Amino acid sequence: MISVAMTTYNGEKYIRKQIESILNQSMKVDEIIVCDDGSTDKTVEILKEYPVTVYQNENNLGYRLNFKKAMSLCTHEYTFLCDQDDIWEPDKVKIMIEIMQKNPNIHVLASSFVYIDSKDDPIYMKQKKNWSNNNLYPRKVLENDLVQVKFDEYFSCNYFQGCSLVLDKWIKDLVLENFDSRLPHDWLLSMIASSYQGMYFYNKPLFRYRLHDNNSIGVEYLTQSTSEHVQKASSTELRMQNSLNALIVLEDVEKMNPAFYETREKEFKELKKFLVKHNQNLENKSFFGLLKQNAQPFYKMIKTKKARVMDLVFALKK
Repeated sequence: MISVAMTTYNGEKYIRKQIESILNQSMKVDEIIVCDDGSTDKTVEILKEYPVTVYQNENNLGYRLNFKKAMSLCTHEYTFLCDQDDIWEPDKVKIMIEIMQKNPNIHVLASSFVYIDSKDDPIYMKQKKNWSNNNLYPRKVLENDLVQVKFDEYFSCNYFQGCSLVLDKWIKDLVLENFDSRLPHDWLLSMIASSYQGMYFYNKPLFRYRLHDNNSIGVEYLTQSTSEHVQKASSTELRMQNSLNALIVLEDVEKMNPAFYETREKEFKELKKFLVKHNQNLENKSFFGLLKQNAQPFYKMIKTKKARVMDLVFALKK
């Protein structure tokens, strides 16, 4: 009934703790599929000590395509996505599977987590007002609450790491058949599930998310210096990223949920026009063009108030 899709790359330092935390779950999983992306350390050697199925890639795929491969090899009704260096709490599988079974409308379920460092010590952070999930989700969700995540929240960014997700076979197969590597796999899964009203967040920390120097996918803002942030925020590419992502989201949902797209086709076509024009304004550093767009509600769908102000500041720096 339960699969785990794990990807690895030079993960020898933490892989034992992750595998053992999965094997010691109060509700047992039925298979652990591991796709190794060309490790040169002892990762594969260590994995072979455990009851897991290991596939070694002939060529390095990168994390998005490697997760696609791992998911495609999972055979059961539910699939947990898994990183190589976290630690699962003992009841993670049991709690999330019970929620999925009680709520068959849920296609993807995310949990919260606790940050840990390289020594397994917790990393505490101050919770921002009206945010949750360690300040990754800009919405206040009470502890232990289960909430639906709406499609419109996914236009510009993702809020839940892949390692926090469990998905049913229906959504997994749908996304695999239409996989788009332009978006991270977890964003793609959650966004498409939300278009079917089947993306949910359970605000309970069910795993420990490790931060260290060698994370292949990390939480950048925790380790990024102020100067690095300012430098990136001053780049045209970064300022355009939200609108480019939103265009991809619209393309993918039109392909994978055409019935939903048709119900909002007029609105989405207008949004596409706005996004294309927005990119032109950024490329041309058109202050008045961006100022005019600030009066349109579409702007709020892809950027925060602070980001909209920063767009104007960016346009003035010619």
